[in-house]
Amino acid sequence: KGYPLAKARMKLETLREHQHLRMRSRIGGAVARMRNALAFATHRFFQERGFYYVHTPLITASDAEGAGEMFRVSSLDAEEPPRLPNGRVDFSKDFFGQQSHLTVSGQLQVESFACSMSDAYTFGPTFRAENSHTSKHLAEFWMIEPEIAFADLEADMDLAEDYLKFCTAYALKHCGDDLATFELACEKGLRARLQAVVDAPFKRITYTEAQELLCDKALQKKHKAKFREAPGWGKDL
Repeated sequence: KGYPLAKARMKLETLREHQHLRMRSRIGGAVARMRNALAFATHRFFQERGFYYVHTPLITASDAEGAGEMFRVSSLDAEEPPRLPNGRVDFSKDFFGQQSHLTVSGQLQVESFACSMSDAYTFGPTFRAENSHTSKHLAEFWMIEPEIAFADLEADMDLAEDYLKFCTAYALKHCGDDLATFELACEKGLRARLQAVVDAPFKRITYTEAQELLCDKALQKKHKAKFREAPGWGKDL
């Protein structure tokens, strides 16, 4: 009586309210084991292909080509920071002597390593400060960022496809019980869909072909597609 985890399956929102107990649920434990397996598979994939694993800074002054809104890191007094004559915050008095943020990407640093060490990758936490509270947005997540020396777009696509198939196959082979939990709690037929990812070649189309599909009125009607911003050539996908 009074124990926060019931025998019946609990909603994910309820588990989020008891973070210290989340891993004691079936779904929480399955997610943790799956993340462990896929992190191991990620390193194994790139190490077996001769990539060097490099560590990139979490605190940076770079916005990585404007990849996203950034969380500021500062040791200044938030209520009474030092100010310039024009009233703006004087970041020269801050810990790093300039504005600093949590990283949105380690790409620029990995590019430098790739120029000296050939193929390299980083795998670690990145942060995005967009105020978007949807299932498609995360404020903190782990991102794999490989840089291939002397590669063209085709080689880049080959690496991405091989990596996804390797990790998917690894999960199917080593995480059967956890995938069964996901099928029961989240998505029926999950293992069959993942096996199809491993078995079938990825479809590759050009940007122009993708925009033509998005703009096809018959396909929009068939799939009941609704766009907040109408697709068109020149716009982001």
